[in-house]
Amino acid sequence: MTTRRPTIAKFTRREFEDRAERARRLMTGARLDGLLLTSESNLEYLSGFTTQFAWNSPTRPWYFLLPRVGPPLAVIPEIGESNWRATSWVANIQTWPSPRPKNEGLDLLRGAIGKMRRRYGRIGFELGPETRIGMPVADLLRLRRTIRRFTMVDGASVMRELRLVKSPAEVARIRQICQIVSDSFDALPGMVQPGDSERDVVGKFQADILLRGAEKTPYTAIGSGRGGYHSIIMGPTDRKLREGDVFLIDTGSRLGGYFCDFNRNIAIGPPTDAVKRAQDTLTLATDAGIRAIRPGNRASDLFAAQARVLEEAGYTIGNVGRFGHGLGKVMTEPPSNRADDPTELVPGMVLTIEPSLRFGRGKILVHEENAVVTETGCRLLSRRAPRAMPIIRF
Repeated sequence: MTTRRPTIAKFTRREFEDRAERARRLMTGARLDGLLLTSESNLEYLSGFTTQFAWNSPTRPWYFLLPRVGPPLAVIPEIGESNWRATSWVANIQTWPSPRPKNEGLDLLRGAIGKMRRRYGRIGFELGPETRIGMPVADLLRLRRTIRRFTMVDGASVMRELRLVKSPAEVARIRQICQIVSDSFDALPGMVQPGDSERDVVGKFQADILLRGAEKTPYTAIGSGRGGYHSIIMGPTDRKLREGDVFLIDTGSRLGGYFCDFNRNIAIGPPTDAVKRAQDTLTLATDAGIRAIRPGNRASDLFAAQARVLEEAGYTIGNVGRFGHGLGKVMTEPPSNRADDPTELVPGMVLTIEPSLRFGRGKILVHEENAVVTETGCRLLSRRAPRAMPIIRF
């Protein structure tokens, strides 16, 4: 296979400056004097900093402080200064000689926070739903005790609102990784050979995605079994694929810091009538979910549209709790396409449509596509799967 590295859609300095200004407006609405970010997705989103090192080594924490008034500040280990200056638009940096377990930059943070303009007396941290914090909890509690002019509160709602709608450059990156993975899925049936195990197939599939230009494939699940599968989130096992099997591969692969997340179902030999009926129903449910993606609808409407098709066909809906979700710098982002999520859809949101059903003796079948909300409806970012399940013949 001839490969050519993709040209990744660029972010301008203006885009990062606009993100910071939108964050400040949201901070005012949430009555926050600042945001302290420590997770890869949020820190990278506002600072532009990209690194292979920081998030694969828990030895050193990395901090990004965005005051409501005043310039942003990076407080980072000195080992990362050159990496920061090469990738981030933020020039204001303070460093310390990490690792220093007794004080990993906490004095610098305390000093920087102490100089911030105080209006509300509140600083937002990544404490709420769908967030993770990238510093030791003991250090977090220690910092809370030392920033007495400010109260530590949850800032997750600000970051959720900020990242919910994607810019054209963000959408372009997601579309790029979706197209790379779509090409690999099209090639997948030709990769599977008699005697291959799940592990063999996943290895070849991941290698193909990387050769086509993805930066990584951190999530690749597979499920297989005679006439269907029982899990959609497991990694590969040594189970060998056999005639009569149906298998799923679902991948969250990444390019330029942005994810795709979709799957394909493939049969080894002709599928049974039960499998074909389940596949047909999932295709209709996916169609209904895609039609429901339009401005003014809510995430709950996407769930209802897909659930209606499955229930009218007599199926029990799957066990994932939702039929899709947001997509971006993290593989699963808000909103959740579930019955009680009231999030209104607006142009620029990127979503997955993911109906799942149960059939037979505990079997599951799931299908997923990725799309962006447009002014008039939606545009698919993944290449639509064939309506009939592909068949591999040994």
